[in-house]
Amino acid sequence: MKNVLMYLFTFTLILSVSVFTACSDDDEPSEKEHSAVKVEKKNNTALLLCSFGSTYQQPQATYDQIIADYKAAYPNTDIYMSFTSRTIVSRVFNQIGIAYAQPDLWLSAIAKSGYEKVYIQSLHIIPGEEYLSLMNTDVKKNFMIPNPNIVVAKSPCLLDTEEDVTEVAKVLYSYYKELLNKGEVVALMGHGNPDTEYTHANTRYDQLEVALQKLSGKKNIFIGTVDWGEKMFSHIREEIKAFAKRESKEYKDVVVNLAPLMSIAGDHAQNDLLGGLEDGQTMDKVNPDENDWDAEYSWKLKLEKLGFTISTNGSVTDEKGFNVIGLGDHKNIRKIWINHMADAVKNAESWSEHLPE
Repeated sequence: MKNVLMYLFTFTLILSVSVFTACSDDDEPSEKEHSAVKVEKKNNTALLLCSFGSTYQQPQATYDQIIADYKAAYPNTDIYMSFTSRTIVSRVFNQIGIAYAQPDLWLSAIAKSGYEKVYIQSLHIIPGEEYLSLMNTDVKKNFMIPNPNIVVAKSPCLLDTEEDVTEVAKVLYSYYKELLNKGEVVALMGHGNPDTEYTHANTRYDQLEVALQKLSGKKNIFIGTVDWGEKMFSHIREEIKAFAKRESKEYKDVVVNLAPLMSIAGDHAQNDLLGGLEDGQTMDKVNPDENDWDAEYSWKLKLEKLGFTISTNGSVTDEKGFNVIGLGDHKNIRKIWINHMADAVKNAESWSEHLPE
């Protein structure tokens, strides 16, 4: 699966470059990226929402829900949406015709527009690489320091603290409670960071899994990731097999519910988690024991190959019956982000407050 997706990614990126001169993270932004930045100053406060982003159509509805919540909570602000992945910014317009821009371009335009206050909301899940790059480089180094008199509120990612882990666990357990009580299994896919310096961030997945299993009262809800070696598909596979053994169930009698532990149900959800057979692939070739780092097949296909029953609840990816949800589709998850912002606004500060008198 990953090898095929890498080929498609490379092809699409090359095509995007030829169509509208998309650029790498180290290059100057393209005209299309600049044109997506349209600041219309109506208030003295700007609110910038920052997500990794997605090229898929379905997650755009999730972003609409998030934006609506912030409009309701902060009616006297000008709200803008940004994607932290420049690669996705470059591809999304070509694929679904929606123009986005990354935070640094928005913040540059916001600074020039005369805003007195700027609220920044991370829509990332863990305090990993993308989140830290946003807050330390885009916000602090490149925005606050050059604009020391602008008051800034930095609202953190979803699982910023252990208290956040507890709150998210309560929301997810409430959602899956009926299925778990019926003896079904839930497996959630986070992203994770492969580099060891982000182990502190990846630990949030361990903490959340423990909290969910404590609420469930049994080990039938699990968390894996795309990129954290300690918790990839092999972790999910072995845990579900162990569950079947403990419950004395044949694999076919174990119903597995799959869902992304990401803000939206985008590429990883629709391919790495729930993807079907691709051109040239056949079910007899699916290897549920393939190496995690060289995975060609989705979690769904590998669990089906083992004999487990995959629930259609939240796992239908075709456009007509699409029912996959991301964390941003849960109203009470969005409330946690909103509460983060409320705390951040109370502690908002300008860089000038750090300078000697």
